[in-house]
Amino acid sequence: MAVYDLAHRLATKVKESTEYQEYLQIRKSILNNEKNRDMLLDFRKEQFKIQAKQISGQEVSEEDKEKLNNLRQIIELNPDIKKYLETEYRVGVLLDDLQKIVFGELEIGLPDASEDKDGEE
Repeated sequence: MAVYDLAHRLATKVKESTEYQEYLQIRKSILNNEKNRDMLLDFRKEQFKIQAKQISGQEVSEEDKEKLNNLRQIIELNPDIKKYLETEYRVGVLLDDLQKIVFGELEIGLPDASEDKDGEE
């Protein structure tokens, strides 16, 4: 069987998984509730803003940290958003685990200087 066929079968199995189905269900609920959707998007916008600053080497202000923390506290009080974030996290863990399984044994790239040509130290 071709590698691509296996990849498509795996994608189908992921879509059928309990984790993904629960995620889709709560995602639909969030998208259909404008207040929850906007609240979640505001939180994500602040998260990305802080991450962008960190990645670019800029200092994150206390004001930015406090704003994100306040938003986090507010959304954690909302059971639908909290469930969405939990199910999103579980799907992320599933995908991360699959990536480790599928690609964990592959040797890609050049070994660093401390390894010999066979990949052993």
